[in-house]
Amino acid sequence: MSGTSLHHFEALAEEDAVSAPLARLYAAALRSAADPAWETGVSIDFVALPHGTSRAPLLHERTIGVESARLAFVLEELARVVASQSVEGGQELWAAVTGGRLDAVALLAASVTHREVELERLAVQSGVPASLLTVVGQALSLPVLGTCGPRARELVRQLDWRAGYCPVCGAWPTLAELRGLERARWLRCGRCASEWSYLHQECPFCGNADHHTLRYLAEEGKQDTQRVEVCERCRGYLKTFSTITTWSLGDLLLQDLMTVELDLVALDREYRRPGPLGFRLDTRVVPRNREA
Repeated sequence: MSGTSLHHFEALAEEDAVSAPLARLYAAALRSAADPAWETGVSIDFVALPHGTSRAPLLHERTIGVESARLAFVLEELARVVASQSVEGGQELWAAVTGGRLDAVALLAASVTHREVELERLAVQSGVPASLLTVVGQALSLPVLGTCGPRARELVRQLDWRAGYCPVCGAWPTLAELRGLERARWLRCGRCASEWSYLHQECPFCGNADHHTLRYLAEEGKQDTQRVEVCERCRGYLKTFSTITTWSLGDLLLQDLMTVELDLVALDREYRRPGPLGFRLDTRVVPRNREA
């Protein structure tokens, strides 16, 4: 992640007290994700899907090996950032991490697969609110999934992927890009930064292709640059932006944070984002030492 992007997160944190805790948490996670050491700190073997017809993401039924010491260091940094903010449970998080009551690999495993039962168990064990642990766990997953996504890029391009969720990690798209002069629609994952082409007149959440029930919300004069695409059938919404080039993972998360007003417009009209995952992953996360 570039220093310029980090500066933008810090600038947002200074300007918006509401977004500040999450902006600083993302900045810390993405600073770690930019470390080239993650290339050797994460091991994953992807298996091609037969004929590209499966709707299972590439991480399904796979095992991710993670250098546990490096992951523990990242969790401590994230806890330090949270504890420095006025966030409920921040001091409890710091105490749990430094006191050894919260295992980084266990939190990562629960976060990658979004196992709510396991997250609740870790919350009780650590004394940290489950809502905070969920957010921190997603930030902790960014360096790992941000390493897995690029490794799967060539394989994704070979797939005939038609699902609305991420072909690598199963998450629903964070946003959509209408890219280049041709304005091709690309869905983007805010966990592993994967991209996949998707039809314009189709809802990625429920597959609705009836143009009478697909529309968008936009500020007058900005509909060609940023808008919220909504589906009347499932009441889902997706923020959509015109881009020239592909956004990085940092750019995706920053743009999502900087356009909270679009979320508020959609929520006010009773549209919603679906739950975090569109596919129930069965993915193992195992610790490994530096020499593994």
